[in-house]
Amino acid sequence: MTREPSPPPGVEQGSGPASRQRLMRPTADGQRPLRLLVVDDEPSICQALSLLFGWHGLEVATALSAAEAEHALSQSTFDVLLIDLRLRDARGDVVFRSAIGRDPSYRERTLFMTGDITSEAERIIAATNCPYLRKPFDITLAVQAIAALVGVAYHAPGEPPQTADPNLGSGHRDKTR
Repeated sequence: MTREPSPPPGVEQGSGPASRQRLMRPTADGQRPLRLLVVDDEPSICQALSLLFGWHGLEVATALSAAEAEHALSQSTFDVLLIDLRLRDARGDVVFRSAIGRDPSYRERTLFMTGDITSEAERIIAATNCPYLRKPFDITLAVQAIAALVGVAYHAPGEPPQTADPNLGSGHRDKTR
């Protein structure tokens, strides 16, 4: 009989045939699941990401516009923000700047996503000093990047651990800030 390895610190292992890991954030009272706000103006993308990230153990809220993101940020706190660069009512960097106006720690806990391959998009994201994912992206790598932003190791069940690179894309984080 083979025994599954213990999950790394900050990760809780479920039980049963459909077991999966839950990304957990240490708190004064123990641990709680990581909370993620996904901001994308395409309902199908929000729905898919909510399901997929939920399967990977994240607690997910979605916003279909900058206005909805503002409302969500005024009502709750999140461990990580995943923001699409191009929204119908604003650019994602505007949402990001508003978020860091509320809570400066979002500067270190935001990940952008974009299907825009222009140098202008790269310049905009680089100015935020945040990492980013190019659409379409591998969901497991996205979960690893999210986990890395909050200092939690993660690997999908049945897969070997990988080192998550929070500096995806060219929006490298300056460690001196």
